[in-house]
Amino acid sequence: MDVEVEAKKIRSELENFTLPFIKLLPKAESAENIWNSKFGGKAYWPKDTEYPESKSGEKLTLLAQLNFDELPSLAEFPQNGLLQFFIEDDDLYGMDFDTPIEEVVKSPSGYRVIYHPVVEKNKELLDNDVPEAHNESYLPISREYRLESTLDNEIPSPTDFRYEKYAGDPFEYEEELGEYVYDNFSAEGSKIGGYANFTQEDPRTDGEYDNWVLLFQMDSESVGDDEIMWGDVGVGNFFIEKEALSKNDFSRVWYNWDCC
Repeated sequence: MDVEVEAKKIRSELENFTLPFIKLLPKAESAENIWNSKFGGKAYWPKDTEYPESKSGEKLTLLAQLNFDELPSLAEFPQNGLLQFFIEDDDLYGMDFDTPIEEVVKSPSGYRVIYHPVVEKNKELLDNDVPEAHNESYLPISREYRLESTLDNEIPSPTDFRYEKYAGDPFEYEEELGEYVYDNFSAEGSKIGGYANFTQEDPRTDGEYDNWVLLFQMDSESVGDDEIMWGDVGVGNFFIEKEALSKNDFSRVWYNWDCC
């Protein structure tokens, strides 16, 4: 079997199911303004708004914020405003592994997703006394990274629950072909939208959550002399129901991370 020929046939089939996404490229520099798109650092936060906390009363820490006024336009996603992702600074990165997904999504404790439709740029009205990631944090990040972004398209990843429907079960491929597909058809990298990447398995595989799509992904990677690291080279994902996304309703978001 010619692996590259067979892989080319599979890719040709998968091209029918490409999804657009915004590729996020972190740079080991601080963002120019507190309301810019970035990973880590201090969150943009209006003084008259209640800051997100865990159920135990601990302030959550900014993982990432995405300013859609600065980003390429992506259908179904916000066209303006600021979307923020907060997680708890603990050894599980705010993840609740023991509570059923539906309960966590209804009332999350260790994470929160906040959308600001309008961005206040009067710094006197913004709270500067908020936590931020640092070298002593448990978090996947230990500093602020400004973000660059580009619009792109990608085929389904073999770790995505939809792949089997489109191109068969990759575990049933001949070993060499399966390894080639996993190595070359991955959905790695930080992004908005598109297909999700996993080091273990897609938690949506049981079919109950087919309408949940990738909202945001932060992947492990080296950035200059620094690194973003989810456990043992893992990845963090946030999912949202399609209908809620089309309405800019971020009240129900599913947070997941895994590692090798």
